[in-house]
Amino acid sequence: MFHLALASEWRAGWRDGRYTPARFAADGFVHCCDDEATTLQVAAAYFPPGAEEVLVADLDEAALDVEVRREAPAPPDGKPQPHHAPARLFPHVYGSIPAAAVTRIGPLQKAPDGTWRWPTEWAYGKPAP
Repeated sequence: MFHLALASEWRAGWRDGRYTPARFAADGFVHCCDDEATTLQVAAAYFPPGAEEVLVADLDEAALDVEVRREAPAPPDGKPQPHHAPARLFPHVYGSIPAAAVTRIGPLQKAPDGTWRWPTEWAYGKPAP
């Protein structure tokens, strides 16, 4: 399972060994994706290539100590996106993410055509806040 975050928000979201994204209070859960292709589609929809680094965290669902529900898309801006295919469900994590659930993290790569690509390098182990 994957979660996307701006690098600055990833660093700011850590307290006492747990990560809570900036939008958690508004959304009530952590947005995630189940596969790489969908994760890149979400990145294209909500993270236009710009100056700030976008990170993808690979999460071990079995290491989460909070509820995960697979639910219909809940776009932060309320607008349907191409990745909102009929019947597609997204993992929503109903609580903060413990550091132990983060198996690796890496920066998305910007391709010459401006699209996002999967990380070429990953950091493994406990994430640094």
